[in-house]
Amino acid sequence: MVAVFDFGGQYAHLIARRVRELGAKSELVSPDISKKDLKKLSPQVLILSGGPASAYDKNAPKLDKQIYTLGIPILGICYGHQLMAYQLDGKVSSHSRKQFGKEFLKIEKSPLFEGLKNPQIVWFSHGDQVEKLPDGFEIIGSTKSAKIAAMQNLKKNFYGIQFHAEVSHTPDGQKILSNFLFKIAKAKKDWNLKKVRENLVKSLQQSIGTQKVLMALSGGVDSTVAATLLKEAIGSNLHLVFIDSGLLRKYDIADLRNVVKTVGFKNLKIVNAQGIFLNSLKGVIDPEEKRKIIAKLYFSLLEEHAKKIGNIQFLGQGTIYPDRIESAQTSKHADKIKSHHNVTLPKGLKLKIVEPLSDFYKDEVRLLGKILKIPDQFLNRHPFPGPGLGIRILGEVTEERLNILREADEIFISELKSSGIYNKVGQSLAALLPIKSVGVMGDSRTYSYIIALRSVDTTDFMTADWSKIPHEILEKISSRIINEVRGVNRVLYDITQKPPATIEYE
Repeated sequence: MVAVFDFGGQYAHLIARRVRELGAKSELVSPDISKKDLKKLSPQVLILSGGPASAYDKNAPKLDKQIYTLGIPILGICYGHQLMAYQLDGKVSSHSRKQFGKEFLKIEKSPLFEGLKNPQIVWFSHGDQVEKLPDGFEIIGSTKSAKIAAMQNLKKNFYGIQFHAEVSHTPDGQKILSNFLFKIAKAKKDWNLKKVRENLVKSLQQSIGTQKVLMALSGGVDSTVAATLLKEAIGSNLHLVFIDSGLLRKYDIADLRNVVKTVGFKNLKIVNAQGIFLNSLKGVIDPEEKRKIIAKLYFSLLEEHAKKIGNIQFLGQGTIYPDRIESAQTSKHADKIKSHHNVTLPKGLKLKIVEPLSDFYKDEVRLLGKILKIPDQFLNRHPFPGPGLGIRILGEVTEERLNILREADEIFISELKSSGIYNKVGQSLAALLPIKSVGVMGDSRTYSYIIALRSVDTTDFMTADWSKIPHEILEKISSRIINEVRGVNRVLYDITQKPPATIEYE
């Protein structure tokens, strides 16, 4: 087993995900774990994750120093690299020049970099650096602004890297992790998604028994796969509800009916609550407040429906790992980025939560879906957030703005599909900005809204690069939106990576 110490970084769980992808079982552990308790888990390998703290801060999360004496191979990543250097009497300090994004790494001969070209493209996201090596270590990687970007202690099998090998923006990151796991640490390959699915269904059957489960179905990938797993585990005891909040896109209801018919779900109820949501959001600008209002109404309606069915004990959720990470639900050391309606639950909720996918990333969810024989047309559907267009309209949500955004979004997505681009990118969306700009239409001055288009390439949804959509396609989309959507006179295309941005705007 590979123990991944979660120091609160966004990518802590992604490390565990990458390890599983390479075929080794991995578990997240708290940095507060003692040497004694860690030994009970019998890990073969230790990986120290990144995190938002500085290793030299008094209250920063630390590792029990006795863990370094266990004789287990260790790889420190970003904060984990700095912490290992600091705790083993090296020196770590803050630098005026931070590193965020792609860098060229000059590598030295090391088993960690076996089979790699020199230099390497890697992904940095840090402000602190290792200034002085601990005893027994040597430099095996450096950049223009980071002399000690990678280090090793061959005798102890301790390695540290300042960059993030686990993200897709480090092209050879998986090779680096593979070298460490299997060539250096001799880890076993014992993770198989088909077996995981079998165990998951058995676990659901044991925990739920003959009780009824209520689950909100959105028609998206996560809820569809989660509901299919629950259907396989408990059959007709699964009750599904679709809440039409009025924050949906033009095609969401049609897609839902298609999913239900194809997968064979039973016991589905569609609840029309458009007026309730729109009235509750009147005058609300803050994105976190919007999310909380939507979540509270959402769960209130679910509980109301549960009472109508009777004897409902469980609420099913399509929560996946990235949702939990961004909501800071996975570590007390993590910074909250944004609340997710399916993990930021209202107080007083009387139903027990069951989350079949809470330990999986989006690509794993899609693989599970294939194993469950869900058609690709549903598995390839782009993510759509629970709060819907409520968080794609920056600022107040009004009926006028919803209508504008629906039309713009429909044009954007339909053009991506007709051009064959939709299934090649990770996620695409249109957002309405809460400002107006001057334009000229028909020789007249206009003062209308701005639509921002965003499309990203990603597999894990923890990091993303902007999609290089051909200019002629973007031009056609822009022209259609301007000509067909009343109230818009300017279209922008977002070319920001994640990080530093998120995929959604709020």
